[in-house]
This record gives sequence, C-alpha cells and structure tokens, in this order.
Amino acid sequence: MNILSDHEFSTKLVSSDKSCIFLSGTQTHKNIEGAYLELCVKIDERFIVFMTDDIPSEDMLHIHLLDKNLNVIDSATIGGMYSTGSFENYNLQEPNKITFNFIGGNEWVVELLKNKEFRLPFIFSPKGVYRKSLFNQHFKLHGNPSAEVESK
Repeated sequence: MNILSDHEFSTKLVSSDKSCIFLSGTQTHKNIEGAYLELCVKIDERFIVFMTDDIPSEDMLHIHLLDKNLNVIDSATIGGMYSTGSFENYNLQEPNKITFNFIGGNEWVVELLKNKEFRLPFIFSPKGVYRKSLFNQHFKLHGNPSAEVESK
C-alpha cells in the first residue's frame, strides 16, 4: 500500500457532486462521486479513494474502490443530514487496512478484501454508512459512530 501524491492521482470537479480523475496530470475521462480528494492509496493494482463533498454543514465522505482501469468496483458513503465531519488522522496498516477519523472524531477502519464477499445489507454496516452495492463488497467498513451532541 502506498499513498499517491497529487501529481500521481488527482481530481477536478466537473459538476456539483462529481469529479474527473487525472493520472500523472492526464485526464482519464473517468468520474467519481465527491468534490474534494482527501486521499488516494494504491494497493496492488487497485485504488482506494476518499472524497468529501466540501459542504461544511453536511460533509459526506465517499470511499471508492477502483480497479486498474479506474472503474468503481465498490463504494460507500459515511454521513447524514446536518452531520459535519473532517477527514483526518489517516494511517495505513499493512497489509490491507486504513484507519481514519470522520464526524465527531470517530475512528473508522477500511479493510480491503482480496476477493468480494457476500454481505447482508443493513446488518453488517455501521450506522450512517450507505452502500450502492448492497450484497457484494470488496471492502469492509468498521466504525462505531456516536450521535453528535447538540451544544446549548
């Protein structure tokens, strides 16, 4: 696993919620959900990409797993209405885990799988996580988010 620099992997906003991927400064004509690139990690021939929406009052974190041709093979979104988050404190844990904090400082773990696994929706996903591919997943997402405390 290695973190790719902005020169190796970057994105450019093409609509309010989609960004185009650039490899080594060359446009790929592949788009992914999210406005701001937080982190891209290359593992084997795959890319795990962390994108936020860049909306201070309702920032969502989109996690995309891309194959070697930059096709999205799995995706998950963390967040909810009126939740605010900041992607920070990421750490690579060899051979296949990435930890980070998002929304209220909660720690999350992305565990990349060698092969896709069958997973039942809503049973194996932490609160506040939404997935497009409900039954087959190429990565597991672990976290124990707490409700945000309203300040008075």
